Amino acid sequence: MADETNETTPAPKKAARKPDPMTQLLNDLKAEIKNLGEVSVKMHADSRAPQYDRRASAWGRHYGQHGTLDGLILSLAFEVLAGLNPAERRYSLVQLAAAALVAAEKLEPSK
Repeated sequence: MADETNETTPAPKKAARKPDPMTQLLNDLKAEIKNLGEVSVKMHADSRAPQYDRRASAWGRHYGQHGTLDGLILSLAFEVLAGLNPAERRYSLVQLAAAALVAAEKLEPSK
């Protein structure tokens, strides 16, 4: 009879999880918010809102034709300024922040 030995081979180690780029961006964003500290934000005169709305439309058209980052960011930034009430401004700020994060994510170096 042959001797049977029970040798166990160690399981192969799992590869390290690739960090999620959006998680890293959100961590970077939180750090920047902390560094920024308290910011005074006084609203501009409502009388300037139509001027900002025209600029938002012009940059929106530019983005529609060319798809460039400046068109996207500037159209959304002017939308923030064109907002006439806190709800509109907040919505526009969230859209601007989302566009900025998506653009930053696309700049992540390949690893």
